[in-house]
Order: sequence, then structure tokens, then C-alpha cells
Amino acid sequence: MGDAFDATLRHPRPHIQNPRSSSQTSPSFLSTTTTMSAGPTQHLAGEGYSARNPVPTIEKFQAQQAADVAEQDKSLPPTPGPRGKAPSDEKKELMERMQPPQGSRPIDLAKQKGDKWVTDPVTGDQVLLRNPQFADFHEKGLDNKGLDPGSGKAGPALRAPEDPAQQDPRYTAPKPADIGNICLQQFPPPVDPVDISKAKTILRTGALTTTGVCAIIWFFVVFRNHLSWLSWFFRSGLLGGVVLIAWVGAENAGRKIEKELERVRMKMHTQRAEEHSPPTPESVEWMNALIKVVWGLINPEMFVPVVDMVEDILQASLPGVVDAVRIADIGQGTNPIRIVSMRALADQPGHRDYPREEWVGLDKDSQSKAQAAQVDKTGDSSTDPAKDIDTDQTGDYLNYEVSVSYQALPGQSKKLRQHNIHLMLEFFIGVWDWFRVPVPFYTIVEGFVATARLRIQFIQNPPFVRNLTITLMGVPKVEVSVEPFTKALPNVLDLPMIKNFVEMGIAAGCAQYVAPKSLTLNLAQLLAGSGVKKDTAALGVLVITIHHAEGLSAQDRNGQSDPYIVLAYAKFGKPLYSTRIIEGDRNPVWEETAVLLVTDDEVKGEEDVSAMLWDSDKRTADDLVGRVTIPLKELMKQPGKMFSRVDKLTGFEDANDMPGALFWDIGYYEKNPLNTSLKKEEPTDVTQAVKENKPVQEQATVADNQAETDALSTPPDPNIPSGILSVIIHQINNLERQDIKGNTGDREGQAGQDTTEPTEEGANLPNGYCEIIVNDDLIYKTRVKQYTSMPYFEAGTERFIRDWRDTVVRVQVRDARVREKDAVLGIVTVKLSEVFQNSSVVTRLFSLQEGVGYGRANISFLFRQVKTDLPRTMLGWETGTVEILDSVTIEPAPGFTEGFSSKKLSLSTSDDKYKVPSSAARELEGGSTVWDLPVDKVRLPVYNRYSSAVLFEIGSGGIGPLGAASDYVALLWLKDVPDDEEVPVRVPVIKSGKLKQIRQNYINDQTAKTHEYEIVGWLSCTIVLDSGLDPDHEDFQENRAEKHRYEAYDRVEGQAAIAAKTADMKADTENGDLSKQQRKEIDSEKTHQLNMRHRGVMQFKPARTTKWSKDGLKKRAQSIKNMITGDKERQPNVESETG
Repeated sequence: MGDAFDATLRHPRPHIQNPRSSSQTSPSFLSTTTTMSAGPTQHLAGEGYSARNPVPTIEKFQAQQAADVAEQDKSLPPTPGPRGKAPSDEKKELMERMQPPQGSRPIDLAKQKGDKWVTDPVTGDQVLLRNPQFADFHEKGLDNKGLDPGSGKAGPALRAPEDPAQQDPRYTAPKPADIGNICLQQFPPPVDPVDISKAKTILRTGALTTTGVCAIIWFFVVFRNHLSWLSWFFRSGLLGGVVLIAWVGAENAGRKIEKELERVRMKMHTQRAEEHSPPTPESVEWMNALIKVVWGLINPEMFVPVVDMVEDILQASLPGVVDAVRIADIGQGTNPIRIVSMRALADQPGHRDYPREEWVGLDKDSQSKAQAAQVDKTGDSSTDPAKDIDTDQTGDYLNYEVSVSYQALPGQSKKLRQHNIHLMLEFFIGVWDWFRVPVPFYTIVEGFVATARLRIQFIQNPPFVRNLTITLMGVPKVEVSVEPFTKALPNVLDLPMIKNFVEMGIAAGCAQYVAPKSLTLNLAQLLAGSGVKKDTAALGVLVITIHHAEGLSAQDRNGQSDPYIVLAYAKFGKPLYSTRIIEGDRNPVWEETAVLLVTDDEVKGEEDVSAMLWDSDKRTADDLVGRVTIPLKELMKQPGKMFSRVDKLTGFEDANDMPGALFWDIGYYEKNPLNTSLKKEEPTDVTQAVKENKPVQEQATVADNQAETDALSTPPDPNIPSGILSVIIHQINNLERQDIKGNTGDREGQAGQDTTEPTEEGANLPNGYCEIIVNDDLIYKTRVKQYTSMPYFEAGTERFIRDWRDTVVRVQVRDARVREKDAVLGIVTVKLSEVFQNSSVVTRLFSLQEGVGYGRANISFLFRQVKTDLPRTMLGWETGTVEILDSVTIEPAPGFTEGFSSKKLSLSTSDDKYKVPSSAARELEGGSTVWDLPVDKVRLPVYNRYSSAVLFEIGSGGIGPLGAASDYVALLWLKDVPDDEEVPVRVPVIKSGKLKQIRQNYINDQTAKTHEYEIVGWLSCTIVLDSGLDPDHEDFQENRAEKHRYEAYDRVEGQAAIAAKTADMKADTENGDLSKQQRKEIDSEKTHQLNMRHRGVMQFKPARTTKWSKDGLKKRAQSIKNMITGDKERQPNVESETG
């Protein structure tokens, strides 16, 4: 359970549902609701940092604080009035009387800087948010004198609480230290035993009187003459029974009175506590006593998630002179935190049926009674903001407000500081990437104060609790002291710059959970040791096909435009997809298809889908020209259908109409339910499965609903290829570098290599980070975890997958090094068709391979299918190699007599080009021309396959540099070609005065309508689109991301391909004799293989540094060249945690 706890709490990131309206079928371990414009409002610990939920930084935190202060300085919103307020004067007067007296209300303090009204995610009501201050916690009643009941000053246990009318749940405890303990105050006063004895004496007197009367009656009755013995005994027994009943009744009545008085007293005590406890903070010294005992017994590793979060924030906020920061050690000491006050809060105070008996304590609240009475009287709940809340969930929640405080022990001697919460920070000072010098600092937490609200959901099934929602009532106040760890550096005023940096880092981390934001933990799964989400954050996908645009306005001096379309969510604004640029055209034809994920964040944020028209400029910033927007909710009302649209472009100034219209298709597709007919049997024992040669199934974990249960044992349906893939990297265990030096000196009797377990000390600790590569496209990069053998990431991403049956995912772990390239520590390669054999959710340890390090990565894969209408040709990879086989033939169109036999042929993609000389052309009977390729097949690498084409250029187009690039062109758009199949193609050969413009457009009826060209023939050939990277891509890696993904391919597949090629080369050579050129190629590949694994010359750091310097000079030279020429380097879309 410890690993699951760490993995779950490591990074609560950023996506959560509303805990008040969620059903018990919430899909994930931790949930988060995100408003795109303001960031996540609730955080899901297992979701991980991403571009949507970036690592917070001190700069962003300070900017947000400044924005809040600026907004508060303008005006503070009025105190939110009670809901359901009627217009009658009587009701108005009643509500005014129920407000705290003027001047004593917490709202009167709201004009202080930092106070604002927000929505409380725990109660759902408005709450006044105020950052805690030390004075609020320390100025009342927490000194020793105040805590001593024997002193003249009443302590918390004996202090009378304030007027409950002043304890409005819309305000946090005004003075968390000003508390009472109602339940410990005797009410009514204890019953004096003397009083009970008097009542008993009266009853006994009555019984004695009855005895006397019965004795007199007996004397006159039983001694009468002529009375038989039977009558005597009967009358005596009857009177004796009356006496006995009188005495027994008197004693029983006395005992009943005594018990009933105790019951009444306890009932009144309970009623008083229930009535005043919810709004009144109480001390909980019994809990502080428990915390004091447990605090020193807690394993410091339990605090690693918090430390890890702070370290990430500090790392993302470092100044330029500091290269890295590391929290090397943490200790909680023996001085525990204290719970200063605690109070219960109402659940659903805005509900139309509020209050109810099952809601905590407020059935006796007079203000609530008045609100409920008004609703019953008017029957009007139209102003109820909670009317859409699922009433089946009411009564399932318990809410608390808790104020905590911590103060370091008096004295700052080194003997005492270990009893306080302390950290050891290491700052690595460096210049660029030349060197790093570690400087350690000892940090003591002097104190902190915070107020939080908790919301606990109770369910009917064990363990009877599910979600715990936590929100902070303001940014906690934290104070630390920092001093050098070495005596060589003086301690000057607690090193104020570092002190402030650490305090701001902690504040920035806490700001993620300040109301209205919150963190939700799934306690049921946490207690069971399961923290892996079993559903994607995405609800579905938008499939968008951009066909073409007509009549665009001229943006350039030549009367043309260089348009392209960017798809985004209007409020979020970040580009999610961009078409290719078509230069010099006002009627572009794109025919490109994009798929966008739709999450709960976009739905709650009421987003619009925006298609924005941009004009590309070579030397200046691109211009945003126009846009088209569609409400997302309108699209979601009719899922599973594509809608063809023609929308006129609008501008950005007063939404004015502008020239041009966009022709496009758009549709929303939901996630498909799992095909339960594919459900596998219960998982068998691992050992037994191996013996029976069966695949080892994933062990079932805790699920919240039937859908999650099915996901654990139901694989994806092979008949539905597309869907949403979630990849989350939790942590890497025992990550270390290989010892490539070996032993020196006298080696006799020594072990060949070090086999001890890695530690967190030493100079050889890696700076690990991970890259996620899907189908040879690098899509995600984690943050760097500095100097650790146990890096925790809890980071990942979700992507649309065209065909899961052929998808390959690689997780590449690299080591961020100084003065050398980032070494590959290892790679995890996963084929989805194999990993999802028995389940749609897999969490497993994968060993790192093909690198210069060791370790096991804990990674989760989750797949949910989406049934789209994508054709088979749209289910391939984005990266591949075009193979043109044998020959290329052109058949002239009827009436065309110029001929092609004297023309040279050029074949190209956006990345490579191959020229066929005119001597290879020959004319056939009937006028057709055939170019016999000089090689078996022409291979042309291609990126961005679905927006690329193979361009066939025929002829030279003229004489000298003033001539056109070619006489004729033919285009084969790769979106129409399936992967890994031999396909005969036939495309038109085009002649036009604007071939440069024509060759950028997709050729269809729309192109013929808006562009002038002539079809002069038809080109035929056979091609194969070989999916994925191969050695042909090696010379076209322009940036770091492309180089890294090629290195992953080269290590996993490239070396095997080269080995096969070498074997074929030897087999084709007679007598096994290789030519000089062939031997040179083989030796070069051997050297390359050794260098990749830091063997050969690359085992020496100066050699690696030299190569790093050479690559750096090339990069800077290319940057200077681009500045001069105006060229823009291709930048792949790689998501990261830093936004």
C-alpha cells in the first residue's frame, strides 16, 4: 500500500469532478475540475502534470497574487445574501436581524488585502477567503496561562463560545485560536445526589404512609369475630401485597427519576452540542495527544510527495545562475503540528430542501429554519443554484473546517533543530552548461498556519468512505530559516533571498488547492493500495476535416495571402492543430483531418470550438485574420455524426464580417462502452500461468463502478481501431548509470563490476527525465528529477490513437548531463496489441533496456475506444517512408502531343528529393513514357504524412534561374494511401502557369473550380508507405526532439535492421570478400553502436564533451543562418509539464 500511497499523492494534478454532484461511479482515483481560463479547480493526484496542468512556478503565483490584489482594490463584492430571500419586508427584516452585528462581522475585515469571495468546493456556498496569519492563531488563548484551567483565564475547555450568529459558515473561523469546547462544558450542571434523595424520601414517605394505613385496616379487619382462617390469610395477604407494591413502586420510581434526569441532562447536552457545534470551532486536544505520539513514529518517506512537489516548483522557478535544486533530505522531527480548532459545516446549504435532519447539525439552526420556511411558504425554488444537484447524494457527506498550526521549539541550537521539521537543500550553481557546484543549505520550518475544509463522502459498501475533498481557506502562512550547511559560509540574516525563495515555493504549491480549487482523494482505493485511474479524462473526441476556403482577403502586397487554419478552444486559446501553409493563394484546398480531445474541463468551461485563419509571414509575426466558432455543447448534443458546414469568417474587431468562407466537417464522438463479451476469466496465479504457458493477466484492483471493474478484465474490441490512450509514468525504481570504467590498479581477486544497490548519495546519481514516443512521434516530456535514483514523476498524457492494433509506445529515460549529450539510460517498448491482451488498464513494472543505465519504470497504460468514421487510409502513422517501386509511367491525355520522353523526372517529399535523369526515360507505343528507376526502389522519408504529398516534377521548366521549377507536376497525397501495402496509383499530370500554387493544394473538383490548370496526362506507379522511422530519416533530424526519437528507434530497431543489411551484404558477395567501401560501412556501424553505449572512445568524458560542443556550435550556426534567411525551424508539438 505504501507504493500506491506515494504514487497517488506524489503529484496531485492537475482534473476533478464536483464532489457534491458526483455519483458513486466517479471514474478515477482522484478527480479534478478544470476551468481552462483559470486553471484546474480540482486536482487529481494520479493524473500528472501536463500542458493542461503545468508545474506551478513562483512567477505565476506572484502574478496571480498581484492580479487578485488589483481586483480586490477596485471593490469587494457584497456579502452574499441567503438563498431564497423573499421580497417581503418581513422576510428582509428577519434576514437582517440574523446577520452578525455591524462592525463585528468577519465581512468588516474583508477590506484587508488578500480577502475575496469564492465558491467553497466543500459546502457549495460562497465563502470569504482570507490568507491565514500567525497573529490569528497565536494572539488568543494558546499560551500556557490560557491553557491552564486553574488560572484565572479560562482555557479552551472552559471558555464559553461566541454567539453562534457570528459563526457563519460563509466565513472561516475569524480567530482560529479563539475556541471553546462545548461538549466538555457540563450542561445543565451535574445533578446533586441530595436532590435525588429528597425525591426518594418523598416516595418512601408515601410508601410508609401506605404501610401504616394498611396496618390499621388489617387490625380492624382480620380480628373480627367469626372470621375463617381462609379469609384471614386472604385479607392479610392482600393488604401485605399492597404494602409490598407501594415500597417496590417507590424504589423503582426513585431509580427511574434518577435515570430520567440523567437522560434529560444528556439529551439537552446533545441538543446543545448539535445546535452550536457546526458553527463553533472547538479544540480537539485528544487528537493533538494522538498526533504527538504518532508524529515521531511516521516514516519520513510519507512526506516525500509534498517535498517532491515543492522541489518541482523550485526547479521550475530557478534564477538563471542556478542550474538545479534538490531537496536531499527531510525530517519531521519530534515536534508535532497542532490542530488549533475544528468545527463541522453544513452540507448543501443552498439546496431547496435545506435543512434536513441528516445534514450535519443544521436542523436546529434558526437561520436555516427561516430559509426552509420561506421555501415552503412560497414554493419558489427558481433562484436555487443547487437545484440540479443529484438529491440521491444528499446526506452522504460530512464537512469539517480544521485550523492547524506549527511552531518550532524555542532555541536555535544545533541540538534542538533536529526536533523541528527540517530540510537539506542543495543548489547547483553553474554557468550555462559548463559546470555545476553544489551548495548545501539547512532549512528549518519555523512555523506555519493554515485553515482547510474537508468533505468526506460515505457510501454503503465497505470501507464505507470514498472521496475526501480538501480545500485550503487561503494560502497558508509559512516561515522558514535558512543557514549554510558548511561553516565556510556565514549565516547572514538567515540568507533572506533563499529564505524568501523557499517560502514562495511552498506558497505556490499550496495555491493549487486554495478555494475554489481543491484536491480529491479516493480513500476507498487508497486504503486498498490502488491508485491507478481506470478511465480517461477525455469524454470523447472531435473529428474535424478542413476542406477548403473561398474568397479570402488579400493580406500581402502582391494581392495574395499565405493562409493556414489553426484549431483551438476559444477560451483556452492554445493551438491544438494547424494545417499546412499554402503560399500565394486566396482559395486554398487543404483536405486535412484533425482529432481533438474533449474533456470535462471544456464542457464545464462552456468552450467554443474555434477555427482561426492565419496569414503566414516569413520575416515578421504571422497575422491572425479571421475565425469561426461553434459552441461545443451544440456539437455534443448529437454524437456520432459528422456535419458539413459552410461558415463565413468573422473578424476580431466588433466581430465584423470579412471576406471568405470556410468549408469544413465536424462531429463529436463519445467513448464506446467496453465489449463485455470479450471479458477474460479471473486472473490466475503467475507461477501457474507460466507453467501452463498462458499470458499473465493483470491483478484486479479496487474499482468504483461496474465500468471500471470491466476495464480491469476486458481488452479493447479489435473491430474498433481508434480510441484514447492514457500513459502515466509513476516512478522509476533503482535508476542508475552503468559503471563503464571498470576496476583499475591491481584487479586480481576483485569483482568485475559493482553489484550493490544504488543509494541517494554519491556523484554518479542520474538526473532522470522521460520522453513518451508514440508511433515514432515524440509527444511528451517530463520534468527533470535532479540527482536521485528513485525519481517520482506521476506525469503523463492522453492522445488520440488511430489504430491501437498497430501502435507502438516507447518510454525513453534520459540522463540530463553537464557538458555532454543527454545519455539514454534505457527504453521501454510496448506494443498495445500485446499489453492489452487481457485488460484495458495495465499498470506494470517495465525494465529499461538498450541504454547505459538500469532501472524499472512503473507505468500505467489505459485505453478507451472511440468509434469514428475514419477510413482505413486514415488509420496509419504520421511518420514513414515512401517507396516508389520499379518504374514511373505517364500516359498523355487525348490531344496532348508535346510528349514527355525528353524530360527528366524528380520525385520529392517535403524532406527529401530524388532525381531521375532524362536518359532513363523511354517512349512506348501509344505515346506513353516510362522512367526506369536506376535503383530497385526510391525511398523518400516523410514526416506529417497526413498533410504531405509525393511531388512528381517533369521537365526543367525553362532555361536558367528565371525558368519555372518544372514543366508539369503530379501530386500523390499520402492521406489516400494505406500503410505497409503495395498500392498502384494513378494521378493527373498538371500543366499551369502557377504550378507553385497548384502543387500545394489537394487536387479535387474544388481545386478545378478555383484554380486554372490543365490535365495533360496521367501518372501511374506502384508505391508502398513504410510506416515508422528507418535509416533513411537519419540525415533529416533538424531539432532535439527529432534527434531523440530517432535515437530511440536506432537503439531498438535500427541496429537490428543494420545487422540484417550487413548479413545480406556478405551473402551477396562472392566468396565472402567485401569491397573496401562495404568494409568501411560495416566498421562505421560498429563504431556507431559502441559510441551509443558509451563504449570505445565515447567511454571517456572529454570525447563526449567534444561531441556536445560540436553539436552546440552547429545549432548556433543554424540559428544565425535562420535569422539571416528568415527561415523558421520546424518545431514538433511536444507536450511537457512546464506548459
